[in-house]
Amino acid sequence: MSTATPLDPQLSDDEVRAEARTWFDATWDPERPLAEWRDLLVDSGWACPGWPADRYGRGLPADLARAATDELRAAGAVGPAVGVGMSLAAPTLLEHGALDLQRLLLRGIATGQDTWCQLFSEPSNGSDLAGLTTHAHRDGDEWIVTGQKVWTTG
Repeated sequence: MSTATPLDPQLSDDEVRAEARTWFDATWDPERPLAEWRDLLVDSGWACPGWPADRYGRGLPADLARAATDELRAAGAVGPAVGVGMSLAAPTLLEHGALDLQRLLLRGIATGQDTWCQLFSEPSNGSDLAGLTTHAHRDGDEWIVTGQKVWTTG
């Protein structure tokens, strides 16, 4: 469960930076195991400060969220997980997902506990093995099989 406290969106850039810096200075330890650090970071709301506070964020507008993220980098701290989960799944869930689904999935995405991928497919081939296209021809005593299939991120 998120322990984040929503921040007043009227705070100044300097106030957000000071609060974030104080938390990072007190909490970041490069010797701490990554999974433990990301649990703390995500539950504090500083991993994704633009997300709502009840969904592992701080409820900050984009400009103030960027200021907090700048402080994370300045502290030399590891941020939230990266990849398709953070860049595609989480924004889609936040925009279109039911609240219970957001609460179920967002934490695992941000901590990296849950890994996401996106499947791509060619037209008329589908996105599962039923869409696999192959051709086999005999070459002496061997069969030569050629074909193509989809690829996936990650």
